[in-house]
Amino acid sequence: MKKIVYIQPVHEGGMNRLASKYEVIVAPDTSRETIERLIADADAIVTRLTPIDQTLIAKGTKLKAIARHGIGVDNIDVDYAASKQVAVITTGNANSLSVAEHVIFAIGSLFKKIPLLDREMRKGNWASRDKAGATEITGKCIGIVGLGNVGSHLARMAKYGFNMRVLIYDPFASAQAVESHGYEKLDELDELMRLADVVSVHVPLTAETKDLIDERRFQIMKPGSFIINFARGGIINEQALYQALTAGNVVGAALDVFEHEPPDISNPLFQLDNIILSPHCSYFTEESRIKMSMHLAEKIEEVLGDG
Repeated sequence: MKKIVYIQPVHEGGMNRLASKYEVIVAPDTSRETIERLIADADAIVTRLTPIDQTLIAKGTKLKAIARHGIGVDNIDVDYAASKQVAVITTGNANSLSVAEHVIFAIGSLFKKIPLLDREMRKGNWASRDKAGATEITGKCIGIVGLGNVGSHLARMAKYGFNMRVLIYDPFASAQAVESHGYEKLDELDELMRLADVVSVHVPLTAETKDLIDERRFQIMKPGSFIINFARGGIINEQALYQALTAGNVVGAALDVFEHEPPDISNPLFQLDNIILSPHCSYFTEESRIKMSMHLAEKIEEVLGDG
């Protein structure tokens, strides 16, 4: 019977589906030694954030598929997998709606100063309502970097839910496609940074996008603006973000991803009150988890065939 290894469990729907046809094993821990042992006779392996590098792939002599429980594949040596004719599978757009919703609620929390008001109320500071400086989202300008699945959902929510002006920077999106939805396509990221009241990043982490938002770009952002990164850590330079938030030219941020995950608690961003932090979970809704699990199961079945 063909064998599928889950490095960590995911929603039981997809796992149970595969278990009806194949041998399904959940790793007892995520240590390198354990993964090397289990991959040796696995036909497919499912990973969340655990790296699947060339050495591991080489040890998987029976390996036919590497499934990533998520969208990005920066933790998988895709080129080496292809050279070994090992399929790399992702969850596609199964989680994109959940991520876009998370972004919208983060933007609302930042504009309405909800974290600040919550903290002050718990101190008994009723007068905080007069000093919070909350602002409306409606009619503001959002700059979306990357018009993929998540970016497309977010643009629609912002435009038609809050009547926001939507600016798009995406070299791969045609002006016609962007403008047909009532959005504006910009050819330069710098222009978007200067114009937007809030910038949201939705691109994969590559050599080209590493530190895409750096100290220089923070310096040209519109005064009083916000920035969101729910894509991949490393796209926004964390040191530059810290400097921008403490200097005040960027008044707030929300991060769901970090350059090193899990991040060290000593990360200076954790000491700031004007940033919302979450543990890479923007796609963790029950609906999304089911869709992701089932999508991976279907794609693994396509690769492995009969048990």
